[in-house]
Amino acid sequence: MELRCKDLAARIGFFNTPHGRIETPTILPVVNPSRQSVPAKELKRIGAQAIITNAYLIRQKHPDVTDVHEFLDFDGPVMTDSGAFQLMQYGHVHVTNKEIVGFQERIGVDIGVFLDVPGIGSRETVLNNLKTTLQRAREAKKLTKGSEALWCGPVQGGEFLDLRRRAARSMSKIGFDVYPIGSVVPLMNDYRFADNVDIISTVRKELPLNAPVHHFGAGHPMFFAFAVALGADLFDSAAYSLFAQRGDYLTVNGTVPVKELDELPCSCPICSSRTPQEMDELALSRHNLYVTFQEMRTIRQHIRENRLWELLEQRARAHPALFAALQRMGKHKKYLESLDVFSRKRFFYVSKESELRPELYRHRKRALQGFSQPTVDLFPFKSVPVGCEGVYPFGQRVLPSEKEERVPPVSPLMCLNALAEYQFMVKDLFPLDARVEVSRNTGKIRRVYAGDVLLASVSASDYKIIPHAAAKTIHERSGKWRVVVQDDVSSFARQGKNVFAKFVGSADPDIRAGSEVLVVDGSGALLAAGTASLSAGEMMAFDKGVAVSVRKGFGEANQ
Repeated sequence: MELRCKDLAARIGFFNTPHGRIETPTILPVVNPSRQSVPAKELKRIGAQAIITNAYLIRQKHPDVTDVHEFLDFDGPVMTDSGAFQLMQYGHVHVTNKEIVGFQERIGVDIGVFLDVPGIGSRETVLNNLKTTLQRAREAKKLTKGSEALWCGPVQGGEFLDLRRRAARSMSKIGFDVYPIGSVVPLMNDYRFADNVDIISTVRKELPLNAPVHHFGAGHPMFFAFAVALGADLFDSAAYSLFAQRGDYLTVNGTVPVKELDELPCSCPICSSRTPQEMDELALSRHNLYVTFQEMRTIRQHIRENRLWELLEQRARAHPALFAALQRMGKHKKYLESLDVFSRKRFFYVSKESELRPELYRHRKRALQGFSQPTVDLFPFKSVPVGCEGVYPFGQRVLPSEKEERVPPVSPLMCLNALAEYQFMVKDLFPLDARVEVSRNTGKIRRVYAGDVLLASVSASDYKIIPHAAAKTIHERSGKWRVVVQDDVSSFARQGKNVFAKFVGSADPDIRAGSEVLVVDGSGALLAAGTASLSAGEMMAFDKGVAVSVRKGFGEANQ
């Protein structure tokens, strides 16, 4: 998997399959092999990049199928389930793990699943089912050696977080291409969204960061944003069709019987030309799909704009169970902060729940290390070093009503050194005779020089320091903010070329996407300075994509 954009633990990325690329996050509509409420071809026009169907049902009812794409008339990626859903419903299936794996290979699936056992029931039952699932996972790993398809390692464990953690670690050790989180449908049906938050967070922490995570059966759009924010990349559901069969109309705020509507509150191609009375099962299925994919597009756009938390606060007001899910996310703020971006263009404070944002956790963790500068109370962060009022997230706050805050004025140079200490934990980075350049229009600091040498600039949007020559001083005084690259690519970094994740040997754990970092070789020699594109953990996990966008290389002559 390769990342393009991220926010919280969410990421826009892509991975390749034998029948094309899939961009995440996205949902795979479930296609019933015997009853397509909406033809698979039309699903692609509505927004489906890929679809999921049931290999067990195909094998039972259409055993002569040799090409699943031709059978379903869909030329994009096709994922198949193995029969675990039927196992959950009926308690048995008429197929072995080896048989269903072999059948999926034979019909040419792009993403396959071995026959896992759902984690439903008592702890003893769930534990025994988990043991069986792990045995079958090892068998499937051997059976699929050399396969062109991607194979899934479903993470079971029911409601028991310790078993979920064990399952995730075991599946990671065995090694799969995609990791689905299974047996969450009962929680979704009972609106236990907060418990689902715990499961996703627990599982995601233990899985490889460079592999897609699939959330099985979470097909209602009202929960998508929460699952994506926690790190889920793929979803599947037959909800669009199942709800339509009983006359239910999907919205991002919930489900409404269409017969109770006086008019349709949607402008999709289906609703814009119909009345509620004209919404038959097919029309409802199509509308439900449009709403589903619209929410995915909304989520992706919020990730690109680094505004996903704001969307969560909006969605949480639609239902008490969603509000509980948002509050539960505060329990996982350490995990979210470890993958969140370093800064944003703005910080909207819209409710008490805004104080659950990872930025507050990050600031309070930094504050525990102390500041040499005097501090001022800035709502809702409390102690902030004087001179740092403009840096993200303090200077980008948008509050319901401004609070009186007396901030002592400081000189531009004192401000710069306060920013440097807060950002890099380096005191007195800039000398007393440094020349500070201030914008005539805004009065904000733009650059700082030592004679004619540019030491650093200051970002206009988030007011962070962007070190140039000052990178050498940071390197001398601090052992942090370092990305260590393999020695055989050190010359490229010195030349100012970007650092790719596959060549990263180690990284300071405090690095986040958007952090200003130092690129060094194995001996610790400074090679370059730039901006991290990934968190430290992601740099170590990924073997594709840029890890550091290098701004300045320090060639041999400049050392």
